[in-house]
Amino acid sequence: LSHGGTLHGRQSLDPSRECEPLTYYHTTGPLGQLFAALEGRTAQWRVAAVGLGAGSIASYRRPGQEWTFYEVDPTVVQLARDPRFFTYLSKCSTDIEVVLGDARISLAREPGNQFDLLVLDAYNSDSVPIHLITQQALQLYLDKITDRGLIIFHISNQYLDLSPVVANLAQELGLVSFLKNDLILSEQEELLGKEPSQWVIMARRLEDLGDLIDDPGWQRLEGSGGPVWTDSYSSIFRVLKWNP
Repeated sequence: LSHGGTLHGRQSLDPSRECEPLTYYHTTGPLGQLFAALEGRTAQWRVAAVGLGAGSIASYRRPGQEWTFYEVDPTVVQLARDPRFFTYLSKCSTDIEVVLGDARISLAREPGNQFDLLVLDAYNSDSVPIHLITQQALQLYLDKITDRGLIIFHISNQYLDLSPVVANLAQELGLVSFLKNDLILSEQEELLGKEPSQWVIMARRLEDLGDLIDDPGWQRLEGSGGPVWTDSYSSIFRVLKWNP
């Protein structure tokens, strides 16, 4: 599933691998490491995911968990739910709720203090939905997660380095944040359908991240003290990759 120059999902045609998350969501990637590192406390997790794509990350859902996706594009929902194209939702992880509409507006309607994990993965051909990555947006996410809840941003982008943006946001709101650059893949990983990716995870306290912080691949992020993106201010020129 692709839109413009951005890949939004891929699924294996091998029946034995059809429920395996591929591309940026591979089990050996940052998202897979998160679920593996915190497996002991995820049994009753409530998970919110902004951005549906092909539904790949629904593969991580386990019995007892409640998952809700927030997706703005009805065509994406149709494709993800149509077993002629993808079966992550119809076969691999049924009982998934999908809320159609702008994610920030939809999340604002939800009760507070309910999600254990919030996944931000909403991109459209390398453009950034800035209203989902501002101080006000992050405060909304904090209001919706539990005291030990986590927020993870997928920040892969061909043209923009978004790590300083999320680092400054985390610093502004007193959060700890870690970056994982999973950019160098082996030939075998590429053959298995994995794609390079960058992810940033945030928590209120260091201990909330469990064993993840013991992985040297996750680097502690510190804010630069530069301008914080808000609903009234953002500047992509500060984060442009001049040699993408």
